[in-house]
Amino acid sequence: MSNLGNSPTIEARPAPAEQIAQLRAIRALVDELAGNAPDNGATAEDLDRRYDHASSIVQRRFDALAGETAAYAADGLSALIAGRGAGAMVAGAAAHLAREMARSIRRMEMLLS
Repeated sequence: MSNLGNSPTIEARPAPAEQIAQLRAIRALVDELAGNAPDNGATAEDLDRRYDHASSIVQRRFDALAGETAAYAADGLSALIAGRGAGAMVAGAAAHLAREMARSIRRMEMLLS
């Protein structure tokens, strides 16, 4: 009996610049819920090159931080949207999430500097 149909798929890891761009897009939504103007920060034009030249330890740390940030950002945004849909005031919680995301994005960029 063949197991070919049940083999796990390998997902390609997005490029570092794409990971940060995705997090910034989520942060823009969070900023909107908070009533803040979006802050896109520094450009990510050479993050991929810097990632490729970084040590494997730095790459693993970047990947771990990107995954951690994406996970809490997605959960937080879902909670904010659900709260807003239920009529809750979410501006304060959204502002807090936006600040935390900004810190994580800065840390990711600093890892590659």
